[in-house]
Amino acid sequence: MPLRIYDAIGEIPDDLSLSYFRKGYFQSQSYSQFISYANEDFFIPFDITPEKAISIPRSPFGSVIRRNEHFNPPKDFIEAIISDLNKRGAKTIEITHPSQIYQSHISELDLEKSAFKVAFNDINQHIELTPGWEESIHNMQKRKLESLGGEGFEFRKMEINEFEIAHKFLSVCRQSQGLQINISWEHLKKLIDSLSEIYDCFGVFREEKISALCITVNVTSNIAYYYLPATSPMFRDKSPMVLLIAGMVEYYRSKGYKYFDLGVSSFQGKSQETLRIFKERMGAAETNKPTFISSP
Repeated sequence: MPLRIYDAIGEIPDDLSLSYFRKGYFQSQSYSQFISYANEDFFIPFDITPEKAISIPRSPFGSVIRRNEHFNPPKDFIEAIISDLNKRGAKTIEITHPSQIYQSHISELDLEKSAFKVAFNDINQHIELTPGWEESIHNMQKRKLESLGGEGFEFRKMEINEFEIAHKFLSVCRQSQGLQINISWEHLKKLIDSLSEIYDCFGVFREEKISALCITVNVTSNIAYYYLPATSPMFRDKSPMVLLIAGMVEYYRSKGYKYFDLGVSSFQGKSQETLRIFKERMGAAETNKPTFISSP
């Protein structure tokens, strides 16, 4: 099966359903040297920097996506990619593979059979959007939900014209922690303008003041991603994020989604325990999110 190589984003296939693999998403990013590979069964994008190829930076995951349900084994496809990238000077190839809740990709075992090894495993957490989710959360979180409701906190979906306010709120919250938001307003606006249907924004308010907020990404028709969350320092002791997550779970469950992906609770394989425990108490389950490395 012939290997197709695309070194221009505008040339890539149009049948890639994941939000992070769409032309509009790639076109909103900057790359050192964009390149992607495809055949009838598979597709994978890379950014090539001097001596290294990464699939793909500035998104939660890359890896090999399946283009149809009846596909051939990916071993020949992967080995052809490794050979071509090595010829282009990439001494190391890095692939961040998604959590197992994403059924659109090849398996971890397929990569391990093709000269890749796991560099580290991150902890990824997700909430399964089942009718009985409320029973899975910790009693402490249930008490917080009751308290927040009694104190006048309210959840609502925000409008598209409120995204700039949301970004300012996120920036201030990050600054209060000595951090910086990892996406500028100009960049986020470019994404929203070109892919408005995949971005949503939700907030918890009390008397019109934002206490917690999250921008989400509708990655597939079944999975939403907890992309940019933040809690105001003024309301941190009230734990409004509990109500925010509960509201987003109900929203996506009502839309027929299967999973709410809460992302990683580790850094390069090292657990961030406070974050992990909070998500666990919100009823989240854990899966691995491996990063693979191939070196010649």
